[in-house]
Amino acid sequence: MNLHALEARLENWARAQRSGGYTPGRATSAEGMYRGGGWREVRSVPPAPDYKDASIVQAEWRLLMPLDRDIVMMHYVWRAPSSFICRRLKLKQGRGLGHIWEFALYHAQNAIAQRLDKIDGKFVNPPKLEYTRAQPITDPEPCSSELA
Repeated sequence: MNLHALEARLENWARAQRSGGYTPGRATSAEGMYRGGGWREVRSVPPAPDYKDASIVQAEWRLLMPLDRDIVMMHYVWRAPSSFICRRLKLKQGRGLGHIWEFALYHAQNAIAQRLDKIDGKFVNPPKLEYTRAQPITDPEPCSSELA
């Protein structure tokens, strides 16, 4: 899993999900621009999202398991802190339990990466799992009681 390429795609997808908010060319009220003491600082405009790639990520995101789907949504689109995500998803948190969040995020990133790496319905690098070893098919031998 190339984490740098995956992060870029997921950030692009998150930007596409969040688009539709304030854009600098539209009419807005003065109250919306005022923040208790001064005007908002002008931020640099983020690059426009690649909607074609975002739709591919969205289609694969929908096929994830519910927990992975929620983690990816909250982490990338909502930009929620890990404490909020753990509390919301009822994951154990606290001192010494940071590994639970790290594993949950890794698992969600790995799941979406596997889905995005597939070509023609087949995974590019299928996981090699020992417990899914193919078993040979043999005809059952007749019992001695059936022969009599």
